[in-house]
Amino acid sequence: MPDTPVAAVLLAAGGSSRFGQPKQLLEWDGRPLIAHLADVAWAAGLSPILVVLGAGAERIAPALAGRSVQLLQNYRWEHGMGSSVSLAVSALMGSPAAIFLQVDQPFITAGLLRALVTTWRNASPHRGIVVPAWEGRPGSPVLFERTFFPELAQLPADVGGRALFGAHAEQLLFYPVEDPLLLADADTPAEFARLQAARRDPLALLRPIRAVISDMDGVLWRGMSPLPGLQDFFAFLEERALKYMLVTNNANQSVTQYVEKLARLGVVTAPEHVLNSAEAAGDYLLQQAAPGTRVYVVGGPGLREALARRGFVLTAGEAADFVVVGWNPTFTWEDMAQATLLIRGGARFIGTNPDRSFPLERGLVPGAGAQLALLEAATDVRPLVMGKPEPVLYEQSMARMGVSPAETLVIGDRLDTDILGGLRLGLPTAMVLSGIHSLEDVRRSFVHPDLIFDDLAALTAAWRALDEP
Repeated sequence: MPDTPVAAVLLAAGGSSRFGQPKQLLEWDGRPLIAHLADVAWAAGLSPILVVLGAGAERIAPALAGRSVQLLQNYRWEHGMGSSVSLAVSALMGSPAAIFLQVDQPFITAGLLRALVTTWRNASPHRGIVVPAWEGRPGSPVLFERTFFPELAQLPADVGGRALFGAHAEQLLFYPVEDPLLLADADTPAEFARLQAARRDPLALLRPIRAVISDMDGVLWRGMSPLPGLQDFFAFLEERALKYMLVTNNANQSVTQYVEKLARLGVVTAPEHVLNSAEAAGDYLLQQAAPGTRVYVVGGPGLREALARRGFVLTAGEAADFVVVGWNPTFTWEDMAQATLLIRGGARFIGTNPDRSFPLERGLVPGAGAQLALLEAATDVRPLVMGKPEPVLYEQSMARMGVSPAETLVIGDRLDTDILGGLRLGLPTAMVLSGIHSLEDVRRSFVHPDLIFDDLAALTAAWRALDEP
């Protein structure tokens, strides 16, 4: 089953006396600073997100409208940060850990927050405090395991969570960051102006890129039609000797079928450049069960082939240890009924991807995520999902190419899968508007790609222009 999410606590109760206005409402990326950080926490998958307000709460709260956050009012905010920490801890119910963020750190990323969570989950027992550090200097935000909540709740009002570091030095785990800007804060208007000036041209993100992870449907093609710039994009990759992986949540077709489709569209590539959620599901099952294990598949030939090739027995539904669901255009009521009975009987529920819709020339049609949602409603069981925005496809792609997140660009057309997954792992992201989501969707979303282009042709042109005098 999926891990219980780590909580976020956004400490935003201060009076901002040196700013002459609420620091929480300073603009960053077109949003109030407090909204920006709440969006980052949401993109990182943290839940619940608690926001502690104090001074000027009535002015600040509307900036968070529409966001899945829980507002806490600290009426003792003038006594110090410890009063906000104590209030937040009292509201944390069932969270295994919490990351405490301050509202004046605009360069915090979803990738950093996810890295803190991953570091904690992978740590040995008794290492329950994770602190980001640059060149040995600790910073914020800080993750505290639940075992420390009682001590945090008892902190003096004028003392922050760092007071626990000395008493629990043996339980500290430092996560090194490569860029000090990630941990920079702004205590004065001059410091905030300095952080604004330090913001880089977004296109500069493309300069260190050595590899690309690109979605296919809605980026390279729509239905059977190539999208603008397809062949030129692959020519550009070859010119620059850029590594690439073509990654899709669609498990209906095999890797070979994707290679053949690209060939029909004028692009020659090899199977090792293609990875789909069917392959990811097969590898996951091999980690969980031996070949010969019974699997009931609701999905297309690509998913069935990937599982059969790994030695799993595909049943007709009479009994199964796993139910694996991928996109299936011939999905029937009987498929739904049989899968429901097996899951209710104890079979583990695996989904290839959460895409609720799928682009064809005639418009958007139901995707695998719609089928998963139907089965989840029928069984009250949440599936374990392999595809984007979960990290498996990205991590496998980077491992194949031998590259790091900072030098790998994610290209996609969906905010909720392609872009969100890249942001969570700290990869630069480029969204193209040729598929699922529009510019208006971006404006309404809490997921904010680093770069936005009309299509692949526009992205390639902008990338080429970086080297022009």
